[in-house]
Amino acid sequence: MYLLLVIIVWILFARKFIDWSQWRKQYPTVLFFAVATLSYNLLYYNHTLWAFRGITAAWLNHTIINFAFTFFICPMTLFIFLQKFPKERKSQFVFFTVWVTFYSAIQALFAHKGMFVYDNGWNSLHNIWLNIVLFTFVIIHYRNPAIAILLAIPAVALFLFIFPVPLDSLK
Repeated sequence: MYLLLVIIVWILFARKFIDWSQWRKQYPTVLFFAVATLSYNLLYYNHTLWAFRGITAAWLNHTIINFAFTFFICPMTLFIFLQKFPKERKSQFVFFTVWVTFYSAIQALFAHKGMFVYDNGWNSLHNIWLNIVLFTFVIIHYRNPAIAILLAIPAVALFLFIFPVPLDSLK
């Protein structure tokens, strides 16, 4: 079961790369990310743009996989990302690019294997710009939560304008 393997890998990464004495500093930003993820899942529940698909067990559906990613895997990645984020501007760009590329490549690999499916106009190229936006918001929120929340309002409005949710799917 690939989800268990992914969780084990991230446990190993967490043990090696996360300074657990500092987790409280990153925790509000992890929650911000979780709220964004859960908001997508709520709004687009009946009109998904992307969804996880379990391929190893019938009970392994989008909801279960997404909960594992939202509450376990992504927090581990965000703790590592924020704790290791460099101070030097040039290094920040390289670090940021590596993480966006990593997230996008993993999503593309999962899509290629049938574990991540796209619908309603979404594709792997959209993941790249979305990952750029998401990591940008993570950095902004970590530095100044109020600014991130204010910027999120027009960003969500723009996202909903580009990828509208049909009103009948909100039932």
